[in-house]
Amino acid sequence: MPYLSAMLGRRIQDESGQALGRVTDLVVEPAAKFPPVKGIVARPGRRGERIYIPWSDVAEVRGDRIVLLRQPSGVQADEGDVFLYRDLLDKQIVDMNGYRIVRVSDIRISMSGGEMRVIGADVGALAFLRRLGLHSLAEKLRSERSDVLRDRIVPWNLVSPVGPMPYDVRLSVPYREFLEIHPSDLADIIEQLPEDQRAKILALIEAPKAAEVLSQILPGIRSEVADSLDDERLSDLLEIMPPDEAADILGSLPREKAQFLLTLMGIKEASVVSELLGYEPTTAGGRMTTEFIAVPDHITASDTIDRLRDEAPEAETIYYVYVVDRDGHLSGVLSLRDLLRARADVRVGSLMMRDVITTDVDDDQETVAEKLTRYNLLAVPVLNEDHVLKGIVTVDDAIDVIRQESGEDFSQLSGVPFEEEGTPVRDALDPRRWGATMLAFFGGILATGLFAIFRSEFLLALAIVYFVPLALRATHDVSVWSLAAAVSDIHEESTAPSTIGRLLAREYTYTLAAAALISGLGLAAGLIWVHNWEAAVAAAIGLFVAIAVAGMLGLGLPLALKRARPGPAVGPGRIVVVLATATSLVCFLAVSDLLLRALH
Repeated sequence: MPYLSAMLGRRIQDESGQALGRVTDLVVEPAAKFPPVKGIVARPGRRGERIYIPWSDVAEVRGDRIVLLRQPSGVQADEGDVFLYRDLLDKQIVDMNGYRIVRVSDIRISMSGGEMRVIGADVGALAFLRRLGLHSLAEKLRSERSDVLRDRIVPWNLVSPVGPMPYDVRLSVPYREFLEIHPSDLADIIEQLPEDQRAKILALIEAPKAAEVLSQILPGIRSEVADSLDDERLSDLLEIMPPDEAADILGSLPREKAQFLLTLMGIKEASVVSELLGYEPTTAGGRMTTEFIAVPDHITASDTIDRLRDEAPEAETIYYVYVVDRDGHLSGVLSLRDLLRARADVRVGSLMMRDVITTDVDDDQETVAEKLTRYNLLAVPVLNEDHVLKGIVTVDDAIDVIRQESGEDFSQLSGVPFEEEGTPVRDALDPRRWGATMLAFFGGILATGLFAIFRSEFLLALAIVYFVPLALRATHDVSVWSLAAAVSDIHEESTAPSTIGRLLAREYTYTLAAAALISGLGLAAGLIWVHNWEAAVAAAIGLFVAIAVAGMLGLGLPLALKRARPGPAVGPGRIVVVLATATSLVCFLAVSDLLLRALH
């Protein structure tokens, strides 16, 4: 089956055998599902001007040459045609089947009945060999190692080009399919694009859908996309999207630009977003939306349903109807089910549930997420200090919080740096990744230095060396378990003393039990390995002390860091583990040394 790479460079001649040039490109119509090749671009010589040859002038494709029926007539390709080499080869495309960005390495073509059709884009590894002219080798590898090296063909009907093509070509039929996919999938595609193309793609989408797509993009990338958009376009999108999401975007932009964008927005929308910007982003006020449905307690169920019909398109959720008094104080909540089952003339004040789960505007976002999950709610109302209903936090916000907090917790445990959206750092050159790597290196240098300091003890009883790997492994594991307990159990800025007391008692009991078990087993193994009871006893007691210290430091260091710098993050786990392991190793070597000298 031919490929574009095999067609490029083929000789073109007339029926008499006169050379007319070589193939430099193939031309197709973008509208067809598997478009036929409608023409060839040829160059008569190295410096000759390219000419267009309609496919109707081709007599046959014979071996390594193309034979024409007649001399080129000088006609031109149509304006909307796609040139496969110029417009697609080595360009990025969207695979509409998986909504991912891939790079076109070759294009598969099929010959049938004298017609040549484009089958799909080849994005596999074998395409590189074909591009180098090694077609035979590529086919051999594909046939012999089909499970390892195989073609990856994206069918043409699932391809939408997103490379630097003219806009009139990019808005052809494949792009209409591209613009019809779900906003979340569009957001995933835009995240994979180069930075200079993200705003261009977003500019092609109609404003209502573009606003939804922008809100779905990961926060770190979203701020870059927003900053690269035209101010008028961005202000229009901010007006359309929910105010809490607009506040998140404005909060990530430079202050001067955010203030300017607020002046471009409508007065009502700008005032709501400005109020949300006044809250800390990690609080209930920073997470809430003001698009909810609230009704006075004196209206009837029928009037409430009428109001739902009017306000539902603008509300974040309609499953809860909040009942307030004349001053905006929350009186109760009414579920949509209860409202539909009630008689039309019943006042909502007699239908509402007065025992409402609420949260304060200054509550930490993790506290809000915990309430939503614990009580199985779709939304929780947010009140200010005067008990006035200011907004609601919905369950989708809780999911975002949980993902973000889980990423923070994992970052604390592993030492792997995470982005704000709860995903690991992707950039291989990010200084945080290299800083963490170098910290591990210096930890190894520290351990090597400790060996040099205690070399006399090793000479005194070489048997101690047998216990060093066990000491390192055991102290590392115990400190990590204690660190995990600290990260898991300490979230809020002010932890009750009773909670800390129970945590300390539980973890230190585990630590001492683990130290006793490992040191006892180590003593038995040491007597078998080294046949020296003095060294085995000294090493076992040193192990007990080292493990006990590791557990205490694994829990104590995060607690100390939290006291010094309160917040939801407990402390960098890699630093805690390195310090705990190094200190425990010093304790192991020092105690073993003292006991060996005493027993001798």
